[in-house]
Amino acid sequence: MKITDVKSFVVWENGRNFFFVKVETDAGIYGEGGLTWREMAASGCVDHLKPLLVGQDPSRIEYLWQVMFRSGFFPAGRIACSAISAIDIALWDI
Repeated sequence: MKITDVKSFVVWENGRNFFFVKVETDAGIYGEGGLTWREMAASGCVDHLKPLLVGQDPSRIEYLWQVMFRSGFFPAGRIACSAISAIDIALWDI
């Protein structure tokens, strides 16, 4: 099984933004995760991390976390860690 897509969604509901991530696989299985802070920034982080994830085995959760956290010149900060957390939850959901 391989990751085929990572999508982010920002939703406005009752005066509050919500951010959701959907990780899709070639087996038709998907996982979802989310958070409720700095949604637009987290969505941008997910777009940045997507190329690192597509084609990877979603069961290698700890490995993928390390790849996402250490993929930049500097380790991930607060916003990136929030995006990584949402993706991590989606991977565990798979």
